[in-house]
Amino acid sequence: MRINATLTITAGTPINLAVALGVVASAAALATANPIMVNRHFIQMLAGGAGLGYVMDLDAFAVGTQANAATNGHLTAELYPASGQLPGGTYGDGATVLGGGLADLTKLWIDGSHTGDPVVVSVNLRI
Repeated sequence: MRINATLTITAGTPINLAVALGVVASAAALATANPIMVNRHFIQMLAGGAGLGYVMDLDAFAVGTQANAATNGHLTAELYPASGQLPGGTYGDGATVLGGGLADLTKLWIDGSHTGDPVVVSVNLRI
């Protein structure tokens, strides 16, 4: 099942994708959540934004770990900012991977350097 959403960054407040997409009820519930596997995922800074995007893919961390782009070992990718007319950087599993790469949605987080920047997220839940 494909889920597409546009999320808005609040700088310094990491967003867990499982919570933001409504798959897990709250951040507090992450600590007891089972892995929620996705076989495709894509994140992109949308046109109109001004700041960097941060992706934290914490696959090696325990479920419920609070991501923080400033914490050593948490930042996976820094996405270049969008302009008024063009989208910015992207992060995903790679379109050339047959069947997509598996990732645990409870361990995927995003943040950014500028409050109000829009980010598009697309995941395909493995059901």
